[in-house]
Amino acid sequence: MAFPSFNTLRSRIALLLIAANVPVIALAVWIGVNQSQLADVADRDRLVQAATLVAARAAGMKGDGAPLEAGMRDQIFKDRGSRFEIAAAVVDKTGAPLAIDEEVSPFGRGWLPKDGLPTMATADPRILKARGADGRAYRYAIAPVKSGGALAVAATPFDLIARNKTLWLMLALALPALMILLCVGLVLFGIERFVLRWIRALKTAAAASDGARLATSSDSLKGAPDELLELGEALDAMAHRVEDRSKALTSAVDDRDRLLRELHHRVKNNFQMIASLLALQRQEAPETLSTILRAPEDRVRAMAAAYKVSYASGEIGHVEVAALVRDVAQQARQAIGGRRFEVSADFPKDAGEVDLDRAVSLALLIMELLNAAAAACPSASVSAVTPEDGRIALLISGPKPGWLPETGLSQRLIGAYAEQLGSAIEQQDDGAVRIAVRLASEKPKIGMNTKVAAVG
Repeated sequence: MAFPSFNTLRSRIALLLIAANVPVIALAVWIGVNQSQLADVADRDRLVQAATLVAARAAGMKGDGAPLEAGMRDQIFKDRGSRFEIAAAVVDKTGAPLAIDEEVSPFGRGWLPKDGLPTMATADPRILKARGADGRAYRYAIAPVKSGGALAVAATPFDLIARNKTLWLMLALALPALMILLCVGLVLFGIERFVLRWIRALKTAAAASDGARLATSSDSLKGAPDELLELGEALDAMAHRVEDRSKALTSAVDDRDRLLRELHHRVKNNFQMIASLLALQRQEAPETLSTILRAPEDRVRAMAAAYKVSYASGEIGHVEVAALVRDVAQQARQAIGGRRFEVSADFPKDAGEVDLDRAVSLALLIMELLNAAAAACPSASVSAVTPEDGRIALLISGPKPGWLPETGLSQRLIGAYAEQLGSAIEQQDDGAVRIAVRLASEKPKIGMNTKVAAVG
């Protein structure tokens, strides 16, 4: 079952108003109960007084027990105006009627008990109760007539008394309830009219804003209270400051990107310059020395590849794994010189990225492994599987088992680069070597320009 929410301004104010009026409701109920009790006492007093007055007026009647004449009846019951909703009669000691005030009684002649006078007492000793001949429950007050042994009887229905008490209770509850409903309705109308609709206008203006000026000075706030107009102006001024600071931040980030891109470009150029110098030196050196100089040249070109791919991607600090491995594979093909060595690279559509530090170690590790593979076979391939758990697995295959160097500088460098990457070198039964590299986590790219074409 869904319950209404009390988090809105309207519902909270309505609850506050209801809570504030709880004492009023309690007081009204107390007054209603008290007044109903007082009304009951007053009704019983009127009933006793009516019987006493009829008995006093009947004091001069004859005591022969015969029905009274019309003139005598009028004399006895002439106080009809004071007996509203009260029937009166004069009866003998057996309960037989001697005179009944039929002009005032709204109950007819059936209000007298069928079997004589009432005998059942109530909490008030002055009042008796019984059912009349018409089957209706009545309260009775009986007063003796001084002469003749007759009795004056006054009666009123029980349901009339209950109706009076109910009317008092309903009045006690209805008035404060009506007052609360009226108060809540007026307050909610006032909140909607003078607060909420202007707040919604401000919300709409803020939602429609693209970071520039808010539309709070337009007709949407025309007629709003001064406090909300001031709030709109404050939001507008805040939007201006946010816009200015955003522009300044964007400009600063763009400047930083340009500087970092320029720095990476210069680092890449410096690596390529060093590699070119090593290549020139290698060409002038004897063949034995040329072979020795080839290894440092390849390593320098591998480091240059990491900065080259980072610069070309437009995302400073992140390097695409597929582009990096393809670039290193191209360098490895060119490094073999006179011998033919083919390297193929097979990567999924989105192989992911690594941060620049890992990219340099990965490029150096791939170069060392491809150089070792070139010494063992004429072709090799580098493949990758879809990244899982934040890591991508690279598989270098082609040579037969046992092609990894077991001693020397290359073996030590392969182990060092693998340790930097946090990966083990796993050689499989078919000779393929598997390494796993952790990909870069997602980072904000505020101010990062779109990817640009690769620069040689």
